[in-house]
Amino acid sequence: MKEDKIWQDYLFKNLDKFLNGLTENDFIDGEKLNSSDIEIDKSIPKNTYISLRKYINQDAIKSLQNRFRAHKHRQKTGIKNIQLKENYLIMLEKFKNLVGAETLEETIDFLLSPDYRDYEHDVNQAKAQLAENSFSGTEVMTENFAKRLKNYDRERLSLIIEMAFNEGWRSAKQSKKRTGNPRKEALSQSDLYNDVVKLITKGNDGDY
Repeated sequence: MKEDKIWQDYLFKNLDKFLNGLTENDFIDGEKLNSSDIEIDKSIPKNTYISLRKYINQDAIKSLQNRFRAHKHRQKTGIKNIQLKENYLIMLEKFKNLVGAETLEETIDFLLSPDYRDYEHDVNQAKAQLAENSFSGTEVMTENFAKRLKNYDRERLSLIIEMAFNEGWRSAKQSKKRTGNPRKEALSQSDLYNDVVKLITKGNDGDY
């Protein structure tokens, strides 16, 4: 039967993870067990739940039932779970609010679907506004940039960051100035920063 196969696949992939997530209080004998420690009927959900009642309490059974119910719903509707770092989720939520999307799914439609081409101006405005806001995006920006590099270049990037950090550390210890904008002035005197700015200027002039 189709549901039996779905159930058996689900148990194969998730039973150990589920049992490991339970506390000792969830087990009848007060001792944590894994799938190799128990004997259960995996043919259909009802039989499995009956078998599991010898080992775990009713609250744990209900938790497994709810998880499997949600799994079946995702299977039927095609909904999948995705994992995002918190920074990415924050960006996506802000973008969703800026373009007026109802859900995160529609947010992705705004970005990718041809049906939302009429909203291109709103999308570009939202992107520009997000770029101006500070939402701890340094990690995201650096990671995305590093992913485009070959490993050799990533090693060079690591050395450059270390050099920049050390230069900033030395400047901070030597500087006694507290008026004006000492941080900006120190940056303008950084050889590493100025070398890169010169390359950017030459690139804009068409020399590179």
